Amino acid sequence: METAPSRGVCPVCGKNATLKCGNCRREFYCDKSHQSQDWPRHRSTCIAWKIGRDPDLGRHLLATRDLGDAILSEVPLVWGPSIHAIQRLCVGCGKRCDDDITTRCGECCWPACRSDCEGLSDKKRHESECALLARARIIPRCDVLLVIRMLILWRTKSKRWTSLANLQSHESLRGPGTDAHDEVTSISQHLGPILTIAFDCRDVLPKICGLIDVNALETMPPEGSVAIYENASLLEHSCVANTRHSFRIDDKGRPRITVYAVTSIRKGEHLSTMYTHALWSTRIRREHLLATKYFACRCKRCTDPTELDTHLGTLKCPCKNGLMLPNDSLDSNTDWSCNVCPGTVTSSEVAQLTDRLEEEVAGIMRQATEHTLSDLLSRLTVLLHPGHQHCISVSHSLIQLLPPSDPRKSELCKLILDTVTRLDPHGARLALYTAVTLRELASCPGEDKQVHLSRAASLLKAEPPNSPGQKLLRLVEMEL
Repeated sequence: METAPSRGVCPVCGKNATLKCGNCRREFYCDKSHQSQDWPRHRSTCIAWKIGRDPDLGRHLLATRDLGDAILSEVPLVWGPSIHAIQRLCVGCGKRCDDDITTRCGECCWPACRSDCEGLSDKKRHESECALLARARIIPRCDVLLVIRMLILWRTKSKRWTSLANLQSHESLRGPGTDAHDEVTSISQHLGPILTIAFDCRDVLPKICGLIDVNALETMPPEGSVAIYENASLLEHSCVANTRHSFRIDDKGRPRITVYAVTSIRKGEHLSTMYTHALWSTRIRREHLLATKYFACRCKRCTDPTELDTHLGTLKCPCKNGLMLPNDSLDSNTDWSCNVCPGTVTSSEVAQLTDRLEEEVAGIMRQATEHTLSDLLSRLTVLLHPGHQHCISVSHSLIQLLPPSDPRKSELCKLILDTVTRLDPHGARLALYTAVTLRELASCPGEDKQVHLSRAASLLKAEPPNSPGQKLLRLVEMEL
């Protein structure tokens, strides 16, 4: 996709302009007064989506016109460290704090990136919670900060809480006996002093934790935080999504999200994103979605036993001539059958085998060498299709260790590229993964280095500042 222009012409006065419309990100103005003056005309073409309602999907987003660029841009209703966070984040701006630095807010003593962080004194950011944290004197734990911020919104009857409460929380599926219920209990125990002095809110905690688990998006920047958005949270899941999104910190310190189309989207089509890892097999993806998002995906990739001909979950049959595929990929208990001989295996046998191999892969990856990865890949391909999730994972690590003269390097690179091109044809989810592969392929004899590196650079253009993707982009541009 082409990079969005950074300047245009103001439709009111005809002068060069750099101020973008915050909704559609397509129209430019020379100043805010001309933007307001043009709104009656621009209104009909600005909003690119509407909210649809469906008994199964719930609320979701539909394109109101043909799309091929920015779709929506908004600031979060609430944001902060994930309730699963393990790293220290600044209570003021959300940036990651070095573990060996002991800088803290002077009032509440929670971690800060620096003593003069602007977020610490901002009335709309940390100041409202600072007095409460100082009064409660609980042990600073970043993983409860987002819950506290949502409790404040609930207690003050904020309009933002009204918008949050309209999102799905699936409380009925998160009751006693579930990991989610145990998590709420743990958070409640840690927040004890706050619940005592400030809130009568134990009944709302399950809803808050559900809202976070179901709707929060990981932001980058700032790294390590999550945010909940009023409209972007309504993007439905698809294992081959038609949008991507990026974040930037706005002038008030908030992670603004912008959602882009990655392919041509027709008026009336659903807008989708992906809630799982693109290189997980169907069984793993659907189990994850059911456990964390409480729905069973039925997209075109999930309904195809071959996963768009990538064979990301396919096993080899002991007959040595056929492949083992699920009879019904939407049924977690279905038998798997060979496409050549009458052989079958149960779904539990498939799960036991692939889970055991996953443990072996994870163990070897921790101290990987060219020899150990080569040996592991040889053993995996006796049982699994070369395009299987585990084989692709090992191959991606191996190509970064093999010398360019080794013919396996080129072969594995091309296998990986074929897989990611089928699963992520527009670079929405696997841009960095694909760019690493292209760079390794560019080093092989007989390959068009310029073409591969140029494609890698194109994929990395949208990577966040200071991210691994942007660091690789600088390296690739130097090599070009």
